[in-house]
Amino acid sequence: MLLLAALGCKDPVVTTIRGEDGALTLRLVNPTSCSGCDPFDGVDTIQLDVVQNGAVLATQRFAWPDAELSLPDLEGFGVVRVRMRGEGGGEVVSYGQTPEIVMGPGEQREATLQFLPANVALPLTQSMVEGRRRHMSVSLRDGRALLLGGFAGPQGSALRSGEVYDPEDGSFAVADVALPSGLADAAVGTALREGVVLFVGGASAVEGGADVPSAEAAIFAEEAGTLESMEPMGVARAGHCLARVQSDKLLALGGHVGTSSGDFARWDSSVSTWVFGDVPFTDLDETLVGGCAGLVDHRTFVQGSTPESTGLWTYTASGGPEEPLMETAFLATPGADPGEGAAFVLGAAIVPLSSGDAWVGGGIDPRSGSLAAAAREFRVDTQRFDPADAQALPRVFGPIRALDGTGTVAWGCGWRDLARTQEISSVDLFNVESGASIATVELVEARSGCELTVLPDGAILVSGGGSASAELVVPYWP
Repeated sequence: MLLLAALGCKDPVVTTIRGEDGALTLRLVNPTSCSGCDPFDGVDTIQLDVVQNGAVLATQRFAWPDAELSLPDLEGFGVVRVRMRGEGGGEVVSYGQTPEIVMGPGEQREATLQFLPANVALPLTQSMVEGRRRHMSVSLRDGRALLLGGFAGPQGSALRSGEVYDPEDGSFAVADVALPSGLADAAVGTALREGVVLFVGGASAVEGGADVPSAEAAIFAEEAGTLESMEPMGVARAGHCLARVQSDKLLALGGHVGTSSGDFARWDSSVSTWVFGDVPFTDLDETLVGGCAGLVDHRTFVQGSTPESTGLWTYTASGGPEEPLMETAFLATPGADPGEGAAFVLGAAIVPLSSGDAWVGGGIDPRSGSLAAAAREFRVDTQRFDPADAQALPRVFGPIRALDGTGTVAWGCGWRDLARTQEISSVDLFNVESGASIATVELVEARSGCELTVLPDGAILVSGGGSASAELVVPYWP
């Protein structure tokens, strides 16, 4: 049996779950500290689930705090998660789950479970090593998060340094790796070769209120624990986008003034590294591109501030040389004036949909300064925008992160203007596929340029934004 006992959370970090007569020991962790941080406040029922590939294998419910909590022995179940749900008056008030756990025969396992009030922002007890904003992050497979670069404090210079957040004790520590040079808002290429992440371009400084673009690029290899410089892009870029065309091909667009060409990163097996090459465009005004996302069938949706910078790019390789093709969509949302920012914007959030289309939220028309008030979907078959079911708070440049494989996302921070002077201090949780709204989570403090990192257990780390503090959000939806 898996026995859980003494589940009190009086201190910032508490380890109070013990495994007996079984292969798994769970450690309850609460790295937060505030008057509303007790996950057992108002809880009268606790439910424990064993989940594999989204399916519940075993579940039990207990009256709290009277009943002794137990689960079947998990030995031999394979790869599972354990979920813990606290209910009060029939409503879910607290939640947490483990990262994936491999349960092999005869093996002993220990796992951490962050059990916290659901869908609220809770301040972490410990501070970051450095205050940073507009930084980058990577969720590591061991459960931790790597934070890199950004600008120091509210007005500081670009940072090379990194730090690691450890949910085991809620601590931040100096990372063993650093960027080749100071960089903020680099485009991050993930879902490549296992454990490999690319950081491409970004701002090396701010001069006269404008970002100074960089052509720098770096490769992070999690297994080797290295972060190394790679061949730079052909064009320095800041405020650009990076789309995954294939598992070994990326396309960088926008964020510069100059020739209309994209930077195409590909894995070169002959030298076992990533290299850049130019992709010239004749029908696309690439300098006005502000966002992009890889879709199915090697297509890339390109979002810009004009019809000429918004369209559908399709990668093809026929015969020898790679021959990219660009197809441009010119139709705006039906009944909307593109001059009002309904279709042609900068700073929008883009999420690929299971249909092969793209969900687009937020953004701003740089000509009028108007925020796009409604989300929309770019339809690949008709090459036009249609209104989307999922609505979210209009914002510019806010990070958007997938929470699962069914369209549930977290969209947070960001600004209401291109100059980044009017920050938005909230995180929206919703589903871009169904349009279902989950919650709007108000942050404890204003964070101009914060980062969202989805940890392996599904919790969201909200870090920085001008200060060295951080917050944690444990999302829950039925």
